[in-house]
Amino acid sequence: MGRFGILFLVVWCCVWCSPAGARVYSDRLDKADVRRVVTDVAAWQIEAYPRMDEKRYWKSNGDLSWENGVFLSALASWAEFDGNGEFIEWYESVCERNRYQLSGGANRIYFADDLAVALMYARLYMKRQEDCIIHPTVSRLEFIMNHPSPSGFYIDTPHAKDRWSWCDALYMAPPVFAAFANITCNPRLREFMDREYWMSYCFLFDKREKLFYRDSSYFGKRERNGEKVFWGRGNAWVVAGLSLLIPQLPDDFVSRGRYIELFKEMMSRIVTFQDGKGYWHASLLDPASYPSPETSSTGFFTFALWWGINAGLLDEDIYLPYARRGWEALVASVQPDGMLGWVQPVGADPQRVTKEMTEVYGAGAFMLAGKEIMVYLDSVKE
Repeated sequence: MGRFGILFLVVWCCVWCSPAGARVYSDRLDKADVRRVVTDVAAWQIEAYPRMDEKRYWKSNGDLSWENGVFLSALASWAEFDGNGEFIEWYESVCERNRYQLSGGANRIYFADDLAVALMYARLYMKRQEDCIIHPTVSRLEFIMNHPSPSGFYIDTPHAKDRWSWCDALYMAPPVFAAFANITCNPRLREFMDREYWMSYCFLFDKREKLFYRDSSYFGKRERNGEKVFWGRGNAWVVAGLSLLIPQLPDDFVSRGRYIELFKEMMSRIVTFQDGKGYWHASLLDPASYPSPETSSTGFFTFALWWGINAGLLDEDIYLPYARRGWEALVASVQPDGMLGWVQPVGADPQRVTKEMTEVYGAGAFMLAGKEIMVYLDSVKE
């Protein structure tokens, strides 16, 4: 048994051998409490990682698939921030066994989802400064930039997913282009990202609702209550992606202010959909049809709230109550063994969710939110 396996057994024993028979996680804004629950959620997910496909309808394409890429990149961020040696060793082993490659092949070189894992490589590169870590990603990004796809954005047209034609893509790709523009000192990567981003925005953003459609197949569709269909996690992908993207942009970058304004505009709308318990739901405009909590959207929205407060973009007096309730809701969804429940599985639209449902990107969002809370707690003590 490896060292991480021993660590997980220790965590497991703490949970199931306690006098109460189950661990109760505190949602206090206390660094020790935040670290404890984030560590347990991450530990559970790492231990369960090899078995996740057993309950998936859409099977994973290995370590490098988008859902794993979101989790791995968030884990690398949390592990390096927290200095957790066991987690660092584990994510580095994933990097090394995949030889720093991206998913996909010649038939889908443009596919944004395949880029999600690259933020893990960027994190490792910033520590090691070894060129082999970034070569596969740089090669892919430069090819995409130098051979831009001529495809259209309507999702039913050939090769539509060669473009960022679905809102999830705005999490998967733009932060990667921006990060690698900085790593390689190549501003053309950033400029390409900027052009593609705002073309997607013009196509998918509903200016009246201040929300993104998932893709063109939802134009004109209605929920049971007659409202437009705006997917919770889809819009969470967008604001969480902005939270990863904006810090990568130079202060003098021509569009930086535009990204900030989009973030602020969306967050002012997003908080109106939080329910009384702190959750968001699978459908933003028809939560009554999807009354169950949904913790992947809640996780990414909560991450965006805490990041926005820390960055000085969201007024703390207004947004801190939403951020706190979001964290309380997330912690309440962690089961005694550390599994985060109520996570909508892989999909493209609002769906029913149960307590037993989980996915790796849910844990990823949880870690990103936890890190921003730790940053906030450090700042309030200064």
